[in-house]
Amino acid sequence: MTPQRSGEPATPERQAPAVPLLAAAVRVISWLVRLAIIVALAMVLVFTVGQVADRYVLRSSFDAHDQFARIGLVWLTFLGIAVGIRNRTNVRIELLGHLASALTRRRVAIALDLVILVVSVFIVIVGARLLEIGAFQAIMGTSLNYDTMYAALLAGMALLALFLCLRFADLLSGGRLQVDPPLVDDDHHD
Repeated sequence: MTPQRSGEPATPERQAPAVPLLAAAVRVISWLVRLAIIVALAMVLVFTVGQVADRYVLRSSFDAHDQFARIGLVWLTFLGIAVGIRNRTNVRIELLGHLASALTRRRVAIALDLVILVVSVFIVIVGARLLEIGAFQAIMGTSLNYDTMYAALLAGMALLALFLCLRFADLLSGGRLQVDPPLVDDDHHD
């Protein structure tokens, strides 16, 4: 235990992960996804601002600013969903959750994670055909096809499924894998 100041709750120290290589791989994947989110956000910003600058200052013939900004926004959305659920920062509305016991809230969270896992796996399996269909649909003004957009959905849902599988593996191992952020039973934590 680390020394604590008066009035602060004790925080247990985490032990070393049971499978350090797995924990390191998960950290690398999480870091790469965050980097992809930063790139997608930069893409949205650059092409949105670029469209304004092009329209009023540069007056070039490039007319696909909004298409590239849209591609960045789609990737940002689906990767962000996966990271939000991984970090347990997804937005939810609870009407009666505060009336339930901690055990009931935990069971509901597990059930919700299981439902999200099933739906995300279903979307990946069924959605794989979108790549075939999107390969034949050109995005106006670009050399890209809509499979670029549909790949964002599949990548985000596949990452979401991976993160939830890791969460369940960590849960079943009693937290020894340390591949999932700890569950904080307080909606008002920092």
